[in-house]
Amino acid sequence: MNVMGKAGIRWSIMLAMGLGGVTGVAAEVPVLRTALEVRSLPVEEAEKGLPVEIRGTVIFVDLKIGSALIQDDTAGTYFRGHGLSGLRLGDEVEVKGITFPGLYLTGIEKASYKKLGQRQMPEASTATYGDLLSGRFHYQLVAVEGVVHAAGEAGDGNHATLLVAMNQDLLEVQVFALPEQMDSLVDSYVRIEGLAAGAINHRRQLVQPVLWMQDWDHLKIVKTAPAMDEVPAISGSKLLAFKVVGQGGHRVRVTGTVVAAFPDGDVYIRDEDTAIRLRLQEPDGLRVGTRIEAVGFPKMQQFNASLTNAVVLEQRFEQEPSAIDLRLNELLGGEHDNELVSISATISGCFRTEEGHVLVLEEKGATIRAQSPVLEYEPQIGTRVRVTGICQVEANEIAHHGVVSRPRALSLRCRSGDDVMVLKSPSWWTAQRLAMIVGVLLLLVSMAALWIAILQRQVSRQTSALRRRIEREAALEERHRIAREFHDTLEQGLTGLMLRLEAVQARGVNDKSGQLLRASRGLVSQMQAETRSLVSGLREPSQEGGDLVSSLRAMVEEQPAGCGPQLTLETDARLPLLPSRTIHHLRMIAREGVTNALKHADAREIRLMVEMREGCLCLKIVDDGRGFDPEGPCAGRAGHFGCVGIEERCEKIGAVARWLSIPGKGTTLEIKLPMESSDQHDRSHLITEG
Repeated sequence: MNVMGKAGIRWSIMLAMGLGGVTGVAAEVPVLRTALEVRSLPVEEAEKGLPVEIRGTVIFVDLKIGSALIQDDTAGTYFRGHGLSGLRLGDEVEVKGITFPGLYLTGIEKASYKKLGQRQMPEASTATYGDLLSGRFHYQLVAVEGVVHAAGEAGDGNHATLLVAMNQDLLEVQVFALPEQMDSLVDSYVRIEGLAAGAINHRRQLVQPVLWMQDWDHLKIVKTAPAMDEVPAISGSKLLAFKVVGQGGHRVRVTGTVVAAFPDGDVYIRDEDTAIRLRLQEPDGLRVGTRIEAVGFPKMQQFNASLTNAVVLEQRFEQEPSAIDLRLNELLGGEHDNELVSISATISGCFRTEEGHVLVLEEKGATIRAQSPVLEYEPQIGTRVRVTGICQVEANEIAHHGVVSRPRALSLRCRSGDDVMVLKSPSWWTAQRLAMIVGVLLLLVSMAALWIAILQRQVSRQTSALRRRIEREAALEERHRIAREFHDTLEQGLTGLMLRLEAVQARGVNDKSGQLLRASRGLVSQMQAETRSLVSGLREPSQEGGDLVSSLRAMVEEQPAGCGPQLTLETDARLPLLPSRTIHHLRMIAREGVTNALKHADAREIRLMVEMREGCLCLKIVDDGRGFDPEGPCAGRAGHFGCVGIEERCEKIGAVARWLSIPGKGTTLEIKLPMESSDQHDRSHLITEG
């Protein structure tokens, strides 16, 4: 049975013992006694602060964070405590403390230790980069082998950092000791024994493995680096190409002309048949056109091989190279990866980033992004440009049954803002401007439509006013014609009748005939006055308010005493002032009603009654005559239009006429005039007349 299986069984037994002791009065908490039991604890159990008593060998001491790492026969773990400066590698110690979760695996805190002596360091386990990334050897001694790509001092100058290539993976090795002569380590094949560690994120995940080495004694050079003049020269097309013996992983030498050099250390050179990307250890400020000789480690990029941790050996300036003129669709195959190219395309998008501007170029349905340093001006969409830059394959995909790699996404990396040259500015008629113009036109059309609607409304008002004016003038002309006819016919006839009556009275008559004659003359005189008033009203209608009661009283007083039925007037003191037009119609209605009673009722008494009731003016003509059947036709015989005239006059002023009669018991003519209706009809009349 392996160590992991034994630890699992022991931990299960202890849990069972703990569960079985729950029923006891004072159950004992199991004590963890191996490193594997400690590191196997789940986070929830580690947070309980379980007791730990463990023996192991010190394999690393970090005084900055106050931790020491120990390893026993099962695994490795760490503890925190005081007085760690007295510990040395290889010390055998007994540690007591309690568990805590830690950042990645469970550790021991509030620890105290006791030295038991010195013993041989535990044997390091051989590990690959995948083993380190999995975390299985975390905080344990491991042994790795690889080629040193870079070696240098760390930021504080008290320790060094190595980059060791384990096949295609780079492992960072931190040496917690003063740096020694490290230049000879580069390109050497080494074996390193150290502590497996790494960077942890907030989710308790190992992001990047790191190897800690306490001192230089644990680094062994297996194969020394070749001398610089023995580094093999190779063309760009041969990098990482097939070899029967495989790739050695050591440095190679390349020669070429610099076509682009960026501040971050990326340098692109062109040799005889291809372009290569170099990643310098330190930016060298190379000029475009410089012929250089450099050494570096081959490494596969997204699509092509490049040299990393490169060092420039020789340089001399020659002639600045020119870009290769291509069409955009010629870049899509990836043959010009890392090459300086120039294309002409149309800008379909542009936005700003922290590094500068990103242009989206389009040509015949194909698009590509071009990243440029900050431009002096931001080009407009639709601008025709010529862009020069380094072609870079950013992503690839496997095609043709998994044996061919082809680009999936490309971009251009411009060296400076001068690499973007405007060939043709976009047409002024852009989509934004067209939309703006259309919006302005729609606004103008809307305003014009609104103005037309306002004009139509004004024209309609003026047309209505003009129509009313024409109708008013026509009505006025008709009134004048009627007034002339009345004056020339009826009034002249009444004047002749008056002269004849005066002539008869002048010859002398008895008293009874004289009284009747005087009454006839009074009636003719009244008719003349009313005719003149009618003619005057037709020519110059008065709009001033009048007194209805006075008009009705004058009509009653005109009735001769002792001749015919008795005529009386009953009024309400609360009567309002009425327009003269309304008074005229009401007076004529009252006169027509009285006249009908005199002619047809054979009454002894006729009463005129005027009162206000429920917001209406009520006019009643009541007689005690023989009455009639109100269900019969109101219109009389041919030539008799009294009832019809009354209804027409009521309609003109907004009143309602009603006849109440029982045969043999008299008749009541009731006129009901709502005051609001009277005002509205009067205003309508004023408009028509005005």
